[in-house]
Amino acid sequence: MKFFYINLTKEIPPRDKIYLDGFRKNGVEIEEYIDNSEALKKFWRIFKKHHAIAGNYDLMLVGYTAHILVPFARLISRKKLIFNALGSLYEGIIVSRGQGSPFSLRGIYCWLVDFLAFHCASLSLVESNEQKKYIARKFFVNEKKLLRAWTGADDNAFFYDSAIKKLSTFTVLFRGGFLPESGIEYALEAAKILENEDINFRIIGWGMLERKVEEMIKKLELKNVEWIRKKLPLEELRVKMQECHLSLGQLSDHERLGRTIPHKAFESIAMKLPYLTARNKAVLELLTEKEMCFCGNPADAQDLAKKILEIKNNQSLADKIAENAYWFFNKSLTPKFLASEPLKILSK
Repeated sequence: MKFFYINLTKEIPPRDKIYLDGFRKNGVEIEEYIDNSEALKKFWRIFKKHHAIAGNYDLMLVGYTAHILVPFARLISRKKLIFNALGSLYEGIIVSRGQGSPFSLRGIYCWLVDFLAFHCASLSLVESNEQKKYIARKFFVNEKKLLRAWTGADDNAFFYDSAIKKLSTFTVLFRGGFLPESGIEYALEAAKILENEDINFRIIGWGMLERKVEEMIKKLELKNVEWIRKKLPLEELRVKMQECHLSLGQLSDHERLGRTIPHKAFESIAMKLPYLTARNKAVLELLTEKEMCFCGNPADAQDLAKKILEIKNNQSLADKIAENAYWFFNKSLTPKFLASEPLKILSK
């Protein structure tokens, strides 16, 4: 079997890398083409590339974030088409970032792009069953055209390394983009509550709420917070993460959290890091509370601080939870295993 993979990004996104690697490990040959040229030039180039190999592949794979590319791909190809969607464009721009109201021009545009993308694709890979239900309802898509496909982690970049030593002081990691659903403010408030408990926080991230983070660190006079706000090489990022004792997930009470699972959830358990997140439906589809992760109340800094202190004072439990999740990752979340699921659907 041969796939033709296309995207509009400068580099292949991590979610796509995981599935491309997994498909190859399942014996699939893949022709890759990405183009982020300005305006319509990229579509013309993709058309020419497709014309050159037309008939020499079995299935077209449209990559993550390329919602607008799916209808175009359907126009130029009659092959089966998989869209590695994860979620919807509408959800990312309108629901998450609030960059327009549902009935604004931007809101209507995003909805139409998603509607066309999910209907033109033969099969769309989404991040959770809750996301599947949302997309089916929001864009009038038959659920048979949607498949829950865990994001996973690139096991060449994120893996447990026993040679990496933990920091001398118990350190809590918050890694990720500062979007409204991230709940970064609750991590900072928890840091203030725990400032006299010999607990440090390492924050690796930036984004929409960067100004708010700066203001909170200054206002709360946080001395136990290290903020790394630059993009790190993957090798350095892996070390910085694994040096910590506990990894935080998304912490807010945002509606999107019921449907989405961040990359860091998979990356944390792949590195045998205990994972603490706000309790929500999507993450509990993946991980079992008190067996593979710790959960706290959404948007609750007091409860978060309490959970962090309990974990610090019960290292044996933290180790057991991390070990369980690590075993689960290696059994069911490796790229080869993840890619085998859509291949089973296609074989039918």
